[in-house]
Amino acid sequence: MEYNSPFILWQSELRVINAKNTQAREAFVDVADVQVGSRVLDLGWEGDCLECLQKTGARVTFVGEDIRAVQKAEALRTNGVLSAMPAQVISDAQVVFYRPAQRSAKGQVFEWIDQSFQALEKGGALYLAGQRNRGIRSYAAYLHAVFGNSKRAGRIGRVEIYSAKKEQDDPCQAPVDNRMTFELRDLPGSPYSVETRAGVFSRDGLDNGTRLLIDCMEVRPTDQVLDWGCGWGALGMVAARLSAKGSATLVDSNIRAVSCAKGNLRRNRICNGVARVEDARVLDQREKFDLIVSNPPFHDGNSATYPLIEGAFRALRPGGRLMLVVMRPEAYLKHIRRIFGHGSIVTQKDEYVVLHAHIGN
Repeated sequence: MEYNSPFILWQSELRVINAKNTQAREAFVDVADVQVGSRVLDLGWEGDCLECLQKTGARVTFVGEDIRAVQKAEALRTNGVLSAMPAQVISDAQVVFYRPAQRSAKGQVFEWIDQSFQALEKGGALYLAGQRNRGIRSYAAYLHAVFGNSKRAGRIGRVEIYSAKKEQDDPCQAPVDNRMTFELRDLPGSPYSVETRAGVFSRDGLDNGTRLLIDCMEVRPTDQVLDWGCGWGALGMVAARLSAKGSATLVDSNIRAVSCAKGNLRRNRICNGVARVEDARVLDQREKFDLIVSNPPFHDGNSATYPLIEGAFRALRPGGRLMLVVMRPEAYLKHIRRIFGHGSIVTQKDEYVVLHAHIGN
């Protein structure tokens, strides 16, 4: 009897899934009947229509909010632009493709439908795809409200495709404003005035994991601090105020998050903090820090946190410290001990755990 190992079976299943995804993306592109030379804006099948579009001979511009997606586009020799405002990149697209990513916030999707309208020339069309259990019906309703028209253009398995044509210069309703503001008055260095946008983690206030890490965070007045995966900047702002003679560097791979962090540093007149877009999984080895703090994205799992742990070991000065807040800490703590030679749990509250490691002198 032939025996297939679980790994071989997994590989086989993965090949089938990838083949189905490729077929679905090709079908998504085929619905629009893109012509050679057409000006196309790709907001993506989760940012992944590029190879299918290249076969059409269209002139494609990919706009993404994550630097890693843009780098992928550039590797495929496609014009890739990092931006949270596609309409500022292109204003004469004939076709826009958009399938929101699985974890997209509704307000963010609405904003990008508004942006798609502005990015299209008159007579151009937006093709919007998604699954019923992931909000496509509400997205399609908003699409109709903005364009004044829409239709169901096709279906690929469980994915529905809707299209709308830009028939007038102005949208049928005003663009959504999804900014949110609030104040934090119970943190070190308070008060903080904060503005966030839909699509940024914990946009309506400070999440419990970050709060627990701040409660444990010991920042010295001269520390050079790195806030890895900064979001709208909570950890970095507190660190900057506590390191009055040092500095805080806030990095995130998402330009939407970094734009919020930059605005919040200005809003709170924090002059010793800087925010920038960077693939934080690859830390610049020319920079050295005394403290690295992070509330890493749990949905990315080990693929995000393991490179952080390894990069932190190289980026910390002698005596430097790493502090993470995570859920289900066993695998992370094991990897910290593998890289640093030691590691410990600082505190735990509800489902959140703060981990610590340091570089010996």
